[in-house]
Amino acid sequence: MATSAVPAQAKDESKVLIYTGTTGYRHAGAIDGGIGHIQNALDEAGISWVREDCDGLGGAVGNCDHPDGNPRVFSPENLAEYDAIFLFNASSQWLGGGRPGPLWDEEQRAAIRGFVNAGGGIAANHNAVDMGAGVTTWDWWDGGAESAVGTLMPGHAASDLDNVATVRVADRHHPSTRGFPKEFSFGDEHYNFARSVRGDARVLATLDEESYDPGPNAMGEDHPISWCKPYDGGRIWVTGMGHFPESYAANGGDNYLVRHLVGGIGWAAGKGAEGKCAPRGRP
Repeated sequence: MATSAVPAQAKDESKVLIYTGTTGYRHAGAIDGGIGHIQNALDEAGISWVREDCDGLGGAVGNCDHPDGNPRVFSPENLAEYDAIFLFNASSQWLGGGRPGPLWDEEQRAAIRGFVNAGGGIAANHNAVDMGAGVTTWDWWDGGAESAVGTLMPGHAASDLDNVATVRVADRHHPSTRGFPKEFSFGDEHYNFARSVRGDARVLATLDEESYDPGPNAMGEDHPISWCKPYDGGRIWVTGMGHFPESYAANGGDNYLVRHLVGGIGWAAGKGAEGKCAPRGRP
């Protein structure tokens, strides 16, 4: 049974844990190039944050299994200081790269589950939606329809910033998409998922596969890229977007990607009650 970590409440300002731990593939460019823009935007949104980072296993300083790494961060006591966790390109394993994994041990997983059970939220982007490079790393988090993410990523389009997709905004009332146009253009390493989460989650944005080259794992007409849902007592918000550092830095950090992420983080932290994220069926 998960140990309860009651999220921080009863204060005017939400507090978020930004976590960039990696034991699988590390999107160093996106993490290093995006973190400052996200932190600045969170400041402007009135959301306080603490950033925690680690890489690899082995017990050395800076490794995720060092006593000052995950054992300290992912405890019920520490997580209770936060309203949400933002998994910013975090990863768990990458078999093709000989990386060690897993990212969290059973105690840390229990603390995360307890945090969500008690009403906490998790926002996650890009690699954090695909912790294991196409394989399930933790059945509570990724893989099956009943997991937090709700699907796996078996493959993606070419890693090409010039492979520009039309993003169709499906819900323009959610805090992460409010004020967005019905469509906008976005170049990325576009993720293809094993199944559409529509019906299990509120789809916030989709990709129009006719507007770009989706690669060999194309999903067809229904290609969700961002979604949210109530889950296991808390809130889950995810997007496949965010591979390239240039996307975070565009227009000095004031761009759709950063606004999307910060809106999702805020919703995961309990801001924006109108974004309830009840699932909707297929059109």
